[in-house]
Amino acid sequence: MLRRLGAFVLFFLCTTVFLFPDLFASSTISRNLKTRRSVARQKQNSSSKCVVPTLDPWDQSILEYVLDDGSRPTQLACHDAKVQPELTFLDENGVLQLNSTAVSESSLKVECQYRTYDKMDGDDEQLNYSEWISFNMSVKIESEFVEVSCQRAWFPRTKVYSNNHNQIIPISRSQPVSDKSSVIVIVLDSVSHSNFRRTMNKTLDVMHSLYGSFIFDGMTKIGDNSFSNAVGFFAGKWWNTEFGDAHGYFDDHDLIWKHYRENGYRTLYAEDYPGFNLFNYLSKGFKKKPVDHYFRPYWLNVYWTYVHRRSRNLCYGNHRMHNLQLNYLSQFVSKYKDQPKFAISWLTELGHDWLNQVRYGDEDLANFLKKHVEDLENSYLFIMSDHGHRFDNIRKTSIGRLEERLPFFSVSLPKKLRKDSKLVDTVRKNSKKLTSFFDVYATFRHILNNSKQPDVMRGESLFLPIKDRNCETAHIPEEFCVCDTEVPLNVSANAQIRTMAEDFAKDINQRLDPHPQCVQLYLKNVISVSQVGDVKEQRYRFTIEVSPSNAIFEALLLYDPFESQTTVIGDINRINKYGNQSLCVQDQFLRKLCFCSTFLEAVS
Repeated sequence: MLRRLGAFVLFFLCTTVFLFPDLFASSTISRNLKTRRSVARQKQNSSSKCVVPTLDPWDQSILEYVLDDGSRPTQLACHDAKVQPELTFLDENGVLQLNSTAVSESSLKVECQYRTYDKMDGDDEQLNYSEWISFNMSVKIESEFVEVSCQRAWFPRTKVYSNNHNQIIPISRSQPVSDKSSVIVIVLDSVSHSNFRRTMNKTLDVMHSLYGSFIFDGMTKIGDNSFSNAVGFFAGKWWNTEFGDAHGYFDDHDLIWKHYRENGYRTLYAEDYPGFNLFNYLSKGFKKKPVDHYFRPYWLNVYWTYVHRRSRNLCYGNHRMHNLQLNYLSQFVSKYKDQPKFAISWLTELGHDWLNQVRYGDEDLANFLKKHVEDLENSYLFIMSDHGHRFDNIRKTSIGRLEERLPFFSVSLPKKLRKDSKLVDTVRKNSKKLTSFFDVYATFRHILNNSKQPDVMRGESLFLPIKDRNCETAHIPEEFCVCDTEVPLNVSANAQIRTMAEDFAKDINQRLDPHPQCVQLYLKNVISVSQVGDVKEQRYRFTIEVSPSNAIFEALLLYDPFESQTTVIGDINRINKYGNQSLCVQDQFLRKLCFCSTFLEAVS
């Protein structure tokens, strides 16, 4: 009885202090701002089970953001721009050919040259080029990447055509071909579980009907941006405390494709949007090619060209850019059909800038999957994302926040394993449970270890039974946890909310203090506050706007009413775009916080 009375009194005091802080205010009590940056939850009930939220992709609260308002084209019509005729092509045998039909239709008489190129050793931003060589109708190309240039054959000899082509040149194998299953990973950047269901219907149909794919409802991100999540599923580590230097070269870092390559797999890594590649944005990338087939040199030579600048968004001349990368993967899958292979094709630009933009890739990805059904019969196929959309306006809604935490994730088993009822039942059950990218890494290791229990620091293979768990036991940071209920609060109900919001802004400034090129930020507006989980835990999710950057920040705050302390738990999210505001800092985390003094001077 006394215990119950004591618990009631404690609960009453905590609630009263938060709702009526002025009753307990004292000038002798100093307010201390503390920041907890650990990623593990405070010990609560570690045996509690997470109930993964079931989101409606067409929830009424987000319809204004997800419905097509007719302001954007329904199809990606690259040809309509008529940038240039398609005068050359590289055939499946690696022969560069002049397209006589296109030349005739263009009424052009041209002289053409080509040069091959590839990555420069020791530098991931520079390319090695051969000399320009003239050709007439056709020529055999012995390199993966070739650039073509044509000019008029008569005066004035102006350039009328430029293009880049690619091919996979298989690497001969000294050891016998094994029957190991391949792993193919296709990543669509910034696509939530719900948004994939809204925009990728043709692909979903093929995944279900031809591949028997499992869609994971509870896959949850472990970091704010692409890099932190990628380190989770490529290395099984926390990016900021375990992975190592994130600003230099990554050749010596422990990345999953190294293990596959060492075990006789042929490897591929392709990622578009080269200025923002995972291992190159504010970093140096790789000194040597990290895999057997590395697509970055191709994109480096494409993105800065005159043809690309003249092309429509998401196009390179007459081609959809995602198709160029899918074609590279297509060649890889075909030319190593009966050999074990590990491929990662990360499509960033398709879904990154606008919520519904990813729909432009639906039919093309569906066609790729149809084309390679037989080629991928002995493959684990992962189609996934790194997180939902972080900056679109939908992110300002509660549904949008949950979507951002729940990226799309799917896996298809090799055809021979789809008859294993025990395995199929295990994966199906796991697809309904709380999972994280550490589990994805454990799964990659599980496949490599020939179905033996993977030896990893954290995470469980998705192919082994996963017990019911919560965010703490699934190694999901508290601020990204989707298991807690949240109750909206009236932001003007009491002074304590304003004080905590001020403390939130102070915390951001403390992080910026070592960087004098960033100006001080001031609380402009408290947009929303919600109580997270049990009221006794005193956890609140704050969304605030600051000046002069007009940045909108979101974070999970912990309040201690006895010491009048506010703690920012884990990472801070910025949920609106920041453009060039923070170019004066060379750190991914600070980029979303900083407002450069030089930018302020430029706009004032």
